[in-house]
Amino acid sequence: MEVAKLLTKIDKEDLRILMAIEIGMKRSEFVTVNNIKFYSRYKMEETLFRLKKVHKLGLIIRDSSKHEIAYTLNSKAYDLLALHALVEKNIISQLGPLIGKGKESDVYGCMDDNGNVYAAKFYRMGRTSFKNIKQLRDIIGERGHLSWLYVNRLAAKREYEALEKIYELKLSTPKPIGYNRHIIIMSYLRGKELIYIKNIKNPLKIFKRIIKQLKIIYKKGKMIHGDLGEFNIVVDEKGTILIIDWLQWVSTDHPNANLLLERDIENVCNYFQKKFNIESNIDEIISSFYKN
Repeated sequence: MEVAKLLTKIDKEDLRILMAIEIGMKRSEFVTVNNIKFYSRYKMEETLFRLKKVHKLGLIIRDSSKHEIAYTLNSKAYDLLALHALVEKNIISQLGPLIGKGKESDVYGCMDDNGNVYAAKFYRMGRTSFKNIKQLRDIIGERGHLSWLYVNRLAAKREYEALEKIYELKLSTPKPIGYNRHIIIMSYLRGKELIYIKNIKNPLKIFKRIIKQLKIIYKKGKMIHGDLGEFNIVVDEKGTILIIDWLQWVSTDHPNANLLLERDIENVCNYFQKKFNIESNIDEIISSFYKN
């Protein structure tokens, strides 16, 4: 990853300039030079020098169309700020290759100083899927200016909190290791998403494991996935189930809880029926979730 190499070329003063722009982006997409100077607490000469450097490194976007020149961070700069923080906190020390790419995120392999291998999930909701942001109103609230940085930060925080809750249930969920801004570090995901698996030795057993895990999360964790399907159920060679992508989870007391739970179960049942010819009674499975 190109941005990981940039960490060696960046001074702490450069990072401070990037963070000053980040602060300013809470109010507007582009931040004026005067405001960057104010937030960084640098003199104008130092501010301009640092802006020139990070602009040359391709970390910021310049807007000179208004009466005052302004800058905004690009996704590379946001990656750099988050990675720097994770390295400083000794959560990770190396970033590896891209291991997965989804609609809203990229997943890279990474390591810490002790050689533990983790997965780093980078949320990429901003510029590409901004049209779908309305579905996240529950976590965004009614904000006037909606920065893509803020959306990705909130998305990562929300999923990290979900992972923490589920991990306490001692299920085979990714272990949450740490997060910063839009990056979550978790235990490495071994296995493949259900959609990419052509044959399963015992599909009925796998199906039952998925339903059992959903039920434990529903009853003990008081959580519903809300967007479950064959793309976010991972199965490894041993038949271990891993339910991933918890961004849109809701609690069991959410107004649409029953609707979302039933849709999740229907998605799983229909997929196993279509792909592996596993017959199931959807109504019976749903009613078993509501029993004490």
